[in-house]
Amino acid sequence: MTRRERSTLLTLWFFLGLLPLFLRPLWEPDETRYAEIPREMLASGNWLTPHLNGVLYFEKPPLQYWLSAISMKLFGLNGAAARLPLALASALMLWAAWRLAKRLGAREPLWASFMAATGLMGFVVGQYLTLDALFSAFLVAALAAFVEAVARRREGAPALGWTLFTFLLLAGAMLTKGLAEVILTGGILFFSLAFAWKDRDLRRAVVRTALDPLGWLLYLALVVPWFWAVNRANPGHAQFFFIHEHFTRFLTHEHARQGSNNWVLDKLYFVAFLAVGVLPWLSATVVGVRRGFTFLKGRGPQGTDHLARWTVGIAVLGFLWPLAFFSLSGSKLPPYILPAIVPLAALACTFEREGEERAAYRRMGKELVVLGLLFLLAGAFFRHEVQGRGWVLAVGAGFAGLGLWAHRRAALSAPQLMAALGGVMWLLLVAGQAVAGPGKSVADLVRSTPANAQWILYNDTFQGVPFYARTRAVVIASTGEMGYGRDRLPDAERWFQEDMAALGPVAERMKAEGPARPVLVMTKPSTWKNLRPEERIHWVEVARSPAAVVARRR
Repeated sequence: MTRRERSTLLTLWFFLGLLPLFLRPLWEPDETRYAEIPREMLASGNWLTPHLNGVLYFEKPPLQYWLSAISMKLFGLNGAAARLPLALASALMLWAAWRLAKRLGAREPLWASFMAATGLMGFVVGQYLTLDALFSAFLVAALAAFVEAVARRREGAPALGWTLFTFLLLAGAMLTKGLAEVILTGGILFFSLAFAWKDRDLRRAVVRTALDPLGWLLYLALVVPWFWAVNRANPGHAQFFFIHEHFTRFLTHEHARQGSNNWVLDKLYFVAFLAVGVLPWLSATVVGVRRGFTFLKGRGPQGTDHLARWTVGIAVLGFLWPLAFFSLSGSKLPPYILPAIVPLAALACTFEREGEERAAYRRMGKELVVLGLLFLLAGAFFRHEVQGRGWVLAVGAGFAGLGLWAHRRAALSAPQLMAALGGVMWLLLVAGQAVAGPGKSVADLVRSTPANAQWILYNDTFQGVPFYARTRAVVIASTGEMGYGRDRLPDAERWFQEDMAALGPVAERMKAEGPARPVLVMTKPSTWKNLRPEERIHWVEVARSPAAVVARRR
């Protein structure tokens, strides 16, 4: 990596991967959940078994929880510190895009990093505290490291370092989200053998790298101890985690996460999200993929170069296999397809030919203009329904203006494009907070209440309450994914009730047990509005926002 490449990657990471993490409070429900679990690790001192609102939470492995807990230990119990592991995800993603594009032979591999960082899906998911960004970053970085290990072994150069790095990254993916890593990387590597089969040395390099005993020893040494220890401390963890959270989730609709009730729309779900997610680089991506397939057919200038063909093949599989796997799955959420973004960016960057820059700028400019018009129309037609309308219009003007500027290629240099598009992406984050933030955050509501309050979460699980109040809450009619942990509590009825009519009795019991501590309930405004009048007279509303209502028991 040259000094220029290093400084550019660091600049991209600082402005697009790190600073945006400080712009807004945590949003319900995902961000507060993934911040509360590490907060409880710090509060209890139990770093082995994840807990959420005081109950066992075995949905995912602990690596990101550990990273967030360490960050909050160092920088305080706040949303930015909880999000800080996303900065690691951004760094890995930028590096993986650059490394893969460089090995593919791109003239300017830094553009792959920029495209991955500024595509709508990569940018938005990279600032949102779930496990998807870090999991995807580990996967694509492992793919890039694997390609480098195979290439060096095929060329007769030392490859052990890259091999061990690959298995280290795969262990990180496994400890972040589980067995999906095995299926995704296993499928890509297995099918990539088809592109290496005619070259004996290359085929052996792929197999030797994938089955490297030292690599597997490192992987197992990193992965096995936690799974063994947590199942030993909590019998039943393995069955719930491996069977229920993987095979049941992906083979059935038990979690009600299908893309659509229509079978065709369900299977096209990720195609649509991927097309939108790579904007404003959709046309570049389509060109790159089409030329990649042409190259694999042997029609390109390097069609007989087996290493080059395998490298292009594994990049194509890097987006095609996740797309196929998740499309066939019974569980769908938009961020699942995130691992496809980096291979697509690398292909788009690699197959842009010299002299095509002006045409590429014009295509991207059209996409930016379309994006801008969509935001402008949204701001115009939904002016009464949309808060922060001015910011929406600013984003629309920013995208459209930049698109028109890009259409005039001679007036826009590459650094100017990077700076301008980065600025518009920042505007997008600010607009997102202005429009959706008031309805997604309960931080101000909780901070406005007494520190010693007792809390009830009614008909919705606001994990921001335990995070900001630093206390456990009673849950009524919203147990949801905490059901596994609830069923293993010796005093489950004290903390969880499924009957909505239990609100009054539970509040009176809490009031009697702690007369000096106010009893507060948080619920959605619609639930509060529909609360029975004979129950509501026992409560005094003390705070309200688009996200929730807070009331105190009289």
